[in-house]
Amino acid sequence: MNQTIQNTITFNDIWLKFSHPIKDFIRNQTHNTDVTDDILQEVFIKIHQNLHLLREEERVASWVFQIARNTVLNYFRTQKRQVENQAFYQYETDGESSFKENHLNEMVEFWLEEFKKDLAPKYQEALQLVDIEGITQVELAHRLGISISGAKSRVQRGRQQLKQKLIDCCPVKTDQYGNILEIEHKTGECGCV
Repeated sequence: MNQTIQNTITFNDIWLKFSHPIKDFIRNQTHNTDVTDDILQEVFIKIHQNLHLLREEERVASWVFQIARNTVLNYFRTQKRQVENQAFYQYETDGESSFKENHLNEMVEFWLEEFKKDLAPKYQEALQLVDIEGITQVELAHRLGISISGAKSRVQRGRQQLKQKLIDCCPVKTDQYGNILEIEHKTGECGCV
């Protein structure tokens, strides 16, 4: 006999438990406080509309963060198109391509997220937990059941591989704070062109 799974978790429960961590996650991803609330609202609209699809309540955290990640990625895709259109317009009107610094940072963040999909799963997981969800490398070691030095090594190797993918594709010049100043587009097939 099939039993229908009934969710006992409510939208209000999810809001109370996850609104602050999701807001922090969005702010850390976008580095833009102006859009954080808009994206947060969009995330919780999606959660409200799709709560009936949640089948395993113990997986609610991963489900909520997946919705947030997808919404942030959609934001970056939209920003990338807007930046590309703006660059074309500026090139046509000014004779040169100039970007706002924060748009370049957002574009590169989007590319890195795409490049991350090509990494081995253990590096993807380490970078996701440390760089995206914000846990410490010590917490990563405990969660994965590996040594602290192993966790640090995994994060470092994942970051190095991402950096190399970016260098191989489209090297960037940064200021002393890590803000993107210039992107060198290489010819060929590359995800960031």
